[in-house]
Amino acid sequence: MQRRRLAAVALALAGALAGDSVQARQAPLEYDVKAAFLLNFARYVGWPAAQRPVPFQLCVLGQNPFGRRLEEAIAGEAWNGRPMRARDIQDVREARDCHLLYVPAAATDRFIASSAQLARRPVLTVGETREFLQKGMIQLFIDGNKVRFSINQGAADDAQLQISSRLLRLAREIVSDMERRP
Repeated sequence: MQRRRLAAVALALAGALAGDSVQARQAPLEYDVKAAFLLNFARYVGWPAAQRPVPFQLCVLGQNPFGRRLEEAIAGEAWNGRPMRARDIQDVREARDCHLLYVPAAATDRFIASSAQLARRPVLTVGETREFLQKGMIQLFIDGNKVRFSINQGAADDAQLQISSRLLRLAREIVSDMERRP
């Protein structure tokens, strides 16, 4: 059953990337798709060899909008042969041992104010608002009825993360330094 659900989420993700509609107004489906995006981001980003502790830590800052969807999406999945684990955190300092930090819209200001805590650390940061992209690496957003994403390549470079060219090609926008943009 869980494999079927993950397959359905993967199909929804593939459809979103190929241009098929996703009913964004339905929050459950939106966060199923976003969970699949996070799983795929983990597959298409390279971390420095020193940042490979067991298990892969996928963290959510503040109130978790996924509910159980994130745990369900990564159940039985592996990253470089290692298990994946989701956990909620309340402070950016707790993200130092995370591989991926998801920042819901409600936690954006907290993240921006504390982002120096993660300066140059290999933590892939993913958020939901345009403001997040000033300090974070990937912004997930709804465009019409599709989940899309933009990438701040400069922030990823600073953290020594290598974003795959395949992922870069799918991005709606790639910026190299959001802080200097008007």
